Amino acid sequence: MRFKLLALSTAVLTSSVSAALLGAAPPAPGLQVDVTSPADRSRLAWQSQGSYDVIVSYGGKSTKFDEIPSNEVVLTATYAADADAPDARRAVPLAQPLVDVTRSNCIGCHDFDASSGGPSFAAIARRYAGQPSVAAMLAAHIRDGSRGAWGQGTMPPHPDLAPAQAADIASWILAHGADPGIHYYSGKSGSFRMTAPGMPAPRAGLVLRAYYTGPREAGDTRPAAGRDTVVVSGS
Repeated sequence: MRFKLLALSTAVLTSSVSAALLGAAPPAPGLQVDVTSPADRSRLAWQSQGSYDVIVSYGGKSTKFDEIPSNEVVLTATYAADADAPDARRAVPLAQPLVDVTRSNCIGCHDFDASSGGPSFAAIARRYAGQPSVAAMLAAHIRDGSRGAWGQGTMPPHPDLAPAQAADIASWILAHGADPGIHYYSGKSGSFRMTAPGMPAPRAGLVLRAYYTGPREAGDTRPAAGRDTVVVSGS
């Protein structure tokens, strides 16, 4: 009888310890976004071209091993008149229309600044500058597709985007697509240009911010860890 009680007590203790260990298990690693190049506080000449590299890790996967699609990484390069000011490094969320653009297949045909299979967002913004009424037309083209709106090319429909999403994307393109103070780049690596919206101030530079736009686990709202912001001073 004593042996049976001892065996039962041992089993209960083992079960309790296991449950405690499981309950105390650390949460799964959160989102990690690191700009590995260029180096923070580095310098580049204005109008020169620099290269960037970003590593994103989430849910046990990483862009380093191509487990996270490269198009789910966006880099912004924002002009700062005083690159050394603490305010230059403040956290800035990525606009939701940009998140929707990267989650659809828009980047497959459109670049932010350069011509690709279709016109760049900057070119669209310049063509329709001062014409906010065309937002509804652009939203319809995004959702339903179009032909001949820009040369002889055909734009496929995007039924995966809700009407409200298409409208927000169109409005964002018109309002920000050609903003000279900020440039956008898609992909885990690439090049950027040191540009300013006019004559650069003596302490000016670019603030590079990296973002992950892919899906996250339900309820996971933890902020990204890592060095997702670097400053490059102009010279």
